[in-house]
Amino acid sequence: MANQQTKPKEPASFAPPKAMTRIATIVQKISTTWAAQIAWKWFLTPYPFNIPKRELPFEQRFSEPEFYTHDNGKKYPVYSLGIGSKNILLVHGWAGRFTQFNAIVSHLEKEYPALLEEYTITGFNAVAHRGAQGKRTMMPEVAACIRDLAEKLGTVDIVIAHSLGANATMYADQNLGANIKRQILIAPPGRISAMVTIFCEVIGFNQKVRVQIVQNLQAKFGEDFDSFSAPELAPSNKIPTLVFHDLNDNDTPIELGREVGMNMNNGKYIETKGLGHRRILRDKEVMQTISNWIFNIS
Repeated sequence: MANQQTKPKEPASFAPPKAMTRIATIVQKISTTWAAQIAWKWFLTPYPFNIPKRELPFEQRFSEPEFYTHDNGKKYPVYSLGIGSKNILLVHGWAGRFTQFNAIVSHLEKEYPALLEEYTITGFNAVAHRGAQGKRTMMPEVAACIRDLAEKLGTVDIVIAHSLGANATMYADQNLGANIKRQILIAPPGRISAMVTIFCEVIGFNQKVRVQIVQNLQAKFGEDFDSFSAPELAPSNKIPTLVFHDLNDNDTPIELGREVGMNMNNGKYIETKGLGHRRILRDKEVMQTISNWIFNIS
């Protein structure tokens, strides 16, 4: 797939408003402590993107959401489609929503007409995301949503996860006991510390602020907080896994995705080209590969 024709370059998911970069520049000149407090809040806050019109019909196909209560007391919406005894769980990434998988699900229906008779498809929007309560969250909280849904469903036959959702899926499986049989991880993130660096570079925070964010993570999750990252979890993975990452991903650089894919135990790693971080969810060749893998089509 890496040899496919290059498509127009996809912009990064989040281009910070000029006001944010100005605030970062000014405040860190006045006080590193003050700047670090602002940076920490921003780091935990998913940017509230509007849902594209193309995804609304897909959302409307699902049941009215059932609201689950997270460990932190916040409620988040859970949607279902289909009547089957097998389960497919859709896990969105940071600042995402389950409807981003609309093209993939539509393709699966086309390739496997009995999909919604044999499977129930469950999607959710994590705490601090579309329709959920809360303003801030972190990867382990998204993983807790997956754990709760896996407990409710009994067994999750397939997880299809994007970006930070891929990390959350692996964490839910390996650290929280979620019963997942197989997983498809699209554009998985790198080490948490690397994502902190990217965040600071995008916003314009300096090295001193970056260090403070890392110290906050260490205080909350321990010195080895990077052990929760997808690259660190990959070698100990036990369930069959399909991993995709694009050479032109402007949100999670390919070097970070490769560290997940190439170290994935019990997995197959595929690189694409020219699709970026989000268009990869709508690529025909990627969707066909996913369909073939789920339904064991050679």
